[in-house]
Amino acid sequence: MTKIPTAWQDYRKRRRRLLWAALAGLALFGASFLVAGRLHSAKPVFAGFALFLGATVLGSVAFSNFPCPKCGKPFIYTDDLRDTFTSRCVHCGLPKWSDPDIG
Repeated sequence: MTKIPTAWQDYRKRRRRLLWAALAGLALFGASFLVAGRLHSAKPVFAGFALFLGATVLGSVAFSNFPCPKCGKPFIYTDDLRDTFTSRCVHCGLPKWSDPDIG
């Protein structure tokens, strides 16, 4: 198995946190429907949606601000471009998962 450079371990951690934040928010949103049914009110659904949205936004801000290991600028966005699924840094072109000292 190939060893992942240390700089990319932070990327994986941020990506995992985004996934877990979105899943937890989605679970809370789903649970809010059960609470709303018991209370005969739509307010818990709005609160659940706000929790889902907040968790996802906070997770995505941390993920999108991941600095490129080579140039130090945000890996997935510039002022006019955001490419979450990019395989290269949008600034310097460093391939994802490559060693910043070599790539």
